[in-house]
Amino acid sequence: MDLRKLARYQREFDRRHGWDWSNLRDHEKIEALNYLAVALAGEIGEFCNLVKKITRRFKSLGELPSEKELDSLYEELVDIFIYVLKASEELFKKDLGKEYLEKMKKNEERFKEFENKSYD
Repeated sequence: MDLRKLARYQREFDRRHGWDWSNLRDHEKIEALNYLAVALAGEIGEFCNLVKKITRRFKSLGELPSEKELDSLYEELVDIFIYVLKASEELFKKDLGKEYLEKMKKNEERFKEFENKSYD
């Protein structure tokens, strides 16, 4: 599914739940930005906490993460994606897919010296 379809789905979900950001006034945009930043930081924190626990168990006991732990980790990653998508499409009114491609063009040039290098 492409990002624009996901963004539309998210927008419809938000509207059905009373979180319509389509016509925010300037001060409301600041409040929404604050909400998104805190929510995103919270989800990143949950993701990092799981990584910490997985790493600690691996270093202490040599145990690899279970399927359940990996599923939980991935679920947090999806939560992060939701807030990034909401910020991009609803608050900044930008096409995340298009912006990604533009950024990758810049990164191609920026990291050209590292191309085809082995780091083993």
